[in-house]
Amino acid sequence: MSIIQPCNQQILNRNDKQMKYRNFGNTGWEVSALSFGCMRLCDNQEYNTNLISKSIDAGVNYFETTRYYLEGQCQHRTAPGLVGRGDSLIVSGKDGINPDKTAYLFRKEIERQLDILGLSHFKFFQVGWFSWEMMPHLLKQGGVLDAIRQAKAEGLIQCVGFTGHDTPENFIKCIETGLFDSITVPYNLINRSYEPTIARAGELGVGVVAMCPVAGGVLSCESDRLKEALGMDLPTTEMAFQFVLANPNVSTACSGMNTLEQLEQNVKTVNNFDPELNNFGEMCEGLDKLRAELGDRFCTSCRYCMPCPQDIDIPHYMNLYREWKVFGLTDSVAERVRAIGKDKSAVRCTDCGECEDKCPNTLSVREVLREMESLR
Repeated sequence: MSIIQPCNQQILNRNDKQMKYRNFGNTGWEVSALSFGCMRLCDNQEYNTNLISKSIDAGVNYFETTRYYLEGQCQHRTAPGLVGRGDSLIVSGKDGINPDKTAYLFRKEIERQLDILGLSHFKFFQVGWFSWEMMPHLLKQGGVLDAIRQAKAEGLIQCVGFTGHDTPENFIKCIETGLFDSITVPYNLINRSYEPTIARAGELGVGVVAMCPVAGGVLSCESDRLKEALGMDLPTTEMAFQFVLANPNVSTACSGMNTLEQLEQNVKTVNNFDPELNNFGEMCEGLDKLRAELGDRFCTSCRYCMPCPQDIDIPHYMNLYREWKVFGLTDSVAERVRAIGKDKSAVRCTDCGECEDKCPNTLSVREVLREMESLR
């Protein structure tokens, strides 16, 4: 008797001349090293369709979507570019959970997103905005996990992942449950907090989607400090992608692209990536030394300083300060300081000192706020 392949085992889209591919955890799939985050597509549908089509031509085979992005239009803007090619792609959908989310409601959302995208099934469906404290809502009888298992049994979804912004330690506990095939977390040159989680995912055979590889555009600003730390003479965006891909446990770098120029540059950068020339350990060592040069004078985002009596978002300012002083991203930081409205800006500081009294790291918060406002 001949062996019959399981349902939905179509060959994935591939273009070895333009794209590199990596194992997607233990799924058996090879995912494109560059994946497409569809949360930034524009309102010009003809342009979106062409952009997605060209990305598929270039060998991209993973598209991250959800109905909730772009004021409910993300999947509507994505769908036309997938027509006739969806079965050869890993297109992920996503829905969040809460105490009231039942198996029925989660199942209806899977079906709704499939209908919008014009797909017969999801190769991946993600539990979105997830955290360890939500695990009971996932596991309860008649809850989301029941819906996932039934949808998998019926071929509506093949694999399940999750994404969110919980602590690295909590996300390690999540993947150690064995319930998930992938994890999607922010990871880039200036945000390496999930490195332990990514390493554990690699040990367990869980695929890793690294979102925000250029930190939401922050790393489009040139930085001599980063070039020196990494020993590279490349544009910062290219260094950013090369750093993410140098991590052997990252399956794909997911970029929220919305222009053909971004797509072309990212495809070129990924295709030129050579793991033999990009030693991940040396990169990390260079970044660690860069941070060590400025000691421990940086915020740990504990938020003990909040709320501020003047409604200043102190942790936001402290994060910008780190990007400025550690990574030399002066132009990007200055632009974002200027974008802070006067009603939220550090100019409102009355020098009361409450933030410094509550700071466990004894940081000179007021001095930082004054220095940051000098960039305005």
